[in-house]
Amino acid sequence: MVSVRRRKARRSTEKNTRRVAERHLKRVTITGNSIIKANWNKKLTVRQNYEKLGLLTVLNGDSGGKEKLYSDKDKKAAENGEEQEELKELTEEDVEKLKKTLAPGEGLIQRDDEGNVIRVIVGEEKSHDEILEQEFPVVEAKTDVVKALESQAANGSVHVKVPSEFEKHWVQKLIDKHGDDYKAMFWDKELNVYQQTANQLKKKCQMYLKHL
Repeated sequence: MVSVRRRKARRSTEKNTRRVAERHLKRVTITGNSIIKANWNKKLTVRQNYEKLGLLTVLNGDSGGKEKLYSDKDKKAAENGEEQEELKELTEEDVEKLKKTLAPGEGLIQRDDEGNVIRVIVGEEKSHDEILEQEFPVVEAKTDVVKALESQAANGSVHVKVPSEFEKHWVQKLIDKHGDDYKAMFWDKELNVYQQTANQLKKKCQMYLKHL
């Protein structure tokens, strides 16, 4: 005869079926962009949805866990040592150009005919000015979703922040007292009650003067 305690335990035990497992899956609810929401497939994972829509899950690329696929052309080039032949023929000027194409931490090994290492070409970290001056080629949108998102971004309205009347009055007091001495504004305990930094005060003053 089955006891009451055993019956209770049996009732509370739930079989680990696929239906039960799916109940514990994290459901992603899209509440942001309407275009992505309309094209989102709830049966796919986040990564699968992003790949289907033509978007990236990580801007800096995958750090691991995903196989890097090579085309047949790349495989044949690697088997025939074509890349290594190109490196052997590089001049010093070519090496400097190549360094700029490599990301910091990336590198190429240059070897001689016997396989000995001649040098290692390592990508150098770009300066702030070089990053700003760098030109990026225009990439054509691969999916209709990306095209729709680009069109939406191009036709979107630009929000211009305008200082309030209180902020205008407060900034004018700072300028009347200290001019463009933002360090003095920072140390002014009477007016700088919000303890804003010198850079923050500078931006406030520049925005105020821009909207005069």
